[in-house]
Amino acid sequence: MLASVLGSLTGCAATETVGRARADYALASRCMAETAVGQPGSAAPSTGPEATPADPAGHAACVETCGRGIAQGCFALGRVALRGDDKRPKEALVHFDRACELGEAAGCVEAALLVERGVDGPPDPTRGLRYNRIACDRGHPTGCANLGLAYQAGEVVPKDELRASQLYQRGCAGGDAAGCANLAFLFHYGIGVTRNDKRARELYEDACARGHQRACGNLAGLLVAGRGGARDEVRAAKIYRGLCDEGMLEACASLATQHEFGMGVDRDPAEAERLFTKACDGGIAEACVGLGRMFEGGLAGGKGVVDLPEASRLYRRACSATGEREACDRLERVNRAIDAQKRE
Repeated sequence: MLASVLGSLTGCAATETVGRARADYALASRCMAETAVGQPGSAAPSTGPEATPADPAGHAACVETCGRGIAQGCFALGRVALRGDDKRPKEALVHFDRACELGEAAGCVEAALLVERGVDGPPDPTRGLRYNRIACDRGHPTGCANLGLAYQAGEVVPKDELRASQLYQRGCAGGDAAGCANLAFLFHYGIGVTRNDKRARELYEDACARGHQRACGNLAGLLVAGRGGARDEVRAAKIYRGLCDEGMLEACASLATQHEFGMGVDRDPAEAERLFTKACDGGIAEACVGLGRMFEGGLAGGKGVVDLPEASRLYRRACSATGEREACDRLERVNRAIDAQKRE
């Protein structure tokens, strides 16, 4: 920046302008350092347990920085407003909007998230779309990935899955984990692109390595099925175990299935029952089907006794919740068996 200033000015004007630029840079650096928000676009969270109250001196520096029309100061004020227990989302939106106006793409992304949540009125996805479009046009990967979601959903803009894939690609190439995960999903199921399990697996790997939970779960599914590469049930089980421990109940259900049938882990009906129960109680229909299957087969409860009424209850729960064909078909079959037993 200093070089471009010197190229256009000479003498006292150049000295004064460079000096002002250096002062602005120093003030902005102090703002970012003393409030510890990180540079815009960094992984520093707007919210979360590690967020701490702003340093008063740093906050004052940010107020002055933003007042001088420097986007980083406005962005920092936005993040500070979302810290701690006393979060002020409306105030944060004002600062992020100003940062976006001053050219900071990360401010646009943060503003989009807030307006979509409706912090200053009803949720406004159209306004959020505008913010994300500005961010993407400025090269922000998350802005592009978010814009891709809009085109895939087709609620705010006409549905265009090919366009969504292109935007996810831009986001993924820029390091956005969700962009990689969403692009992988399109390749996984052939949505807007030609189905390609190998490419899907590569992208899930990338997103999973960046900490995207859903991508890790989908990667594990491909590993179990041996799609897009070699079958690896052992690694899949490790992934599912980690996700289950982190609270992803779908992963608990998938790990339960592996224990039920001994796929990459020891066959362990008791552990399968425990995991199925945990996931079913959490509302995962697939887990209720699995647990019902164990009661129907006499594998639950450690008694080796078939319990058709309990299997029926679990299948009914899954069928009523989702209309899942397997659950409904199993429910019908088990109820026929119960009726037959009553007639005997």
